[in-house]
Amino acid sequence: MAPLMKKIIAVAILLILANAGFVWYGQASFDTTFQTLAKAFSENNGTLPRREVLPSLIERYLNRTGIPQKEYRTIVLETAGDFRRKPSSRPIGMHALTLLRPSADMLWAIRLKSNPLLTFNALETYHAGHSKMETMLFGIIPTGTFDSEAFSRSELARLLAYGLFNPALLRCSCIRYEPIDERHVKAIIEDGNLTASVVFESDEDGDLVKAISGDRIRPGKNEKRAATWQMIVHAYGEYDGLHLPQSVEEAWIIGNKPIVYTRYRLTSAKRL
Repeated sequence: MAPLMKKIIAVAILLILANAGFVWYGQASFDTTFQTLAKAFSENNGTLPRREVLPSLIERYLNRTGIPQKEYRTIVLETAGDFRRKPSSRPIGMHALTLLRPSADMLWAIRLKSNPLLTFNALETYHAGHSKMETMLFGIIPTGTFDSEAFSRSELARLLAYGLFNPALLRCSCIRYEPIDERHVKAIIEDGNLTASVVFESDEDGDLVKAISGDRIRPGKNEKRAATWQMIVHAYGEYDGLHLPQSVEEAWIIGNKPIVYTRYRLTSAKRL
């Protein structure tokens, strides 16, 4: 083998090893950050008063979840699936951890694997009417930040929709309901100066199978323009004594057509 080729191969191997070590360090740093935030999130827990009277559709769903018998201060969700940055792009592996409480609070960490070596992470918090998301290459190199008022309102809407995973939130006095018909109810959540709404749809069994909101924005797009977003639940499962969504997809509605950008499964849920 020619000396030049040997040098090229040696350099290539060195770069691969260095990159692998860099990825490991980045993931370790990212995981440590999430664990630190998660500890504070659980310890400094605060819930809002409950709403005493609920629409029958919501009351029925809460009974199906088992929340009246299975209380919690925080629920930890682990999901796995795939994500598309745009409809034409190939799906990439996605793993996420989410912490939710019976109040307008959320801690969300996501890991995207474009390939065995290239990893992107995002860490988001929502609290007291403010949401901030930071995206990082390898878990340590900042690549973007979202923290505008429009983004916070968008994430408040998502937090409300995630009440399907967080049934204790649906009893919060910060939410008021406007029944539409036997299968649909509009939920409006207020947090400080922010207000967002979601329309929930129920099936014949009483499970909530769809959440639609016009208050979300697509990160990276025009943040002054809200977009219609939907979450569809294809199946339910049992997790730590609760009946929760198991198979889910989320999509943006563009030209009356749903453009699915992520599909995932709830792999575990733990009540704290």
